[in-house]
Amino acid sequence: MKQIILVISLMLSLASCKSSQQFTRPDGEARISEHHRVAVLPFQVRFSEDYKEGMRSTSVPWVEQERIAGIDLQKEAFLTLQKKVTKKKWNITVQDYLTTNRRLEESGISFSRLMAMDKAKVADILGVDAVIYGSSDVEYNFRRGFTGFNGLLTALHLYDGELNDVIWTNKGKEYLRSGFDSPQDLGRRSVSGLVESLPYRYTK
Repeated sequence: MKQIILVISLMLSLASCKSSQQFTRPDGEARISEHHRVAVLPFQVRFSEDYKEGMRSTSVPWVEQERIAGIDLQKEAFLTLQKKVTKKKWNITVQDYLTTNRRLEESGISFSRLMAMDKAKVADILGVDAVIYGSSDVEYNFRRGFTGFNGLLTALHLYDGELNDVIWTNKGKEYLRSGFDSPQDLGRRSVSGLVESLPYRYTK
């Protein structure tokens, strides 16, 4: 019985999302008090070759599937952040992600171009003080089953438009917990946890 409890405890420990966050500039903590309006950008999602090989082929190209997954994570990040802002009464306004995407489209900025674009320019186009953007690498090897690393590595960044630099970042690993888990489930859990850790605080 003790061995079973030990194994279960170990599995839960491995399944948890491990993260490491930090301000990337000494003035980062001071800068966040200057943010009044922020926007969340679509995430950059990458599916591993093992994952692609293990999935059934569809008529939708992988590039398009990654783009759709990136918008799905953007939506999750926006909803989590909006809820956090309302609950904690942070003095920031979060631009609706649909508005963000519409403005990017109206400015002729494609998804692929956005990934490599100067984020200060993006913030200026969107009319915000800061942008939140991230990436998620999906690592699935179906031959491993529940052994080894099957899951997501996600990174979240807070970019200050005026400084033209990242001022805070957080990374986390979300492991496969059961056969019912999907990349979408892992992605949403991972993004939600990272957004919860954003350094904004209530200010009078």
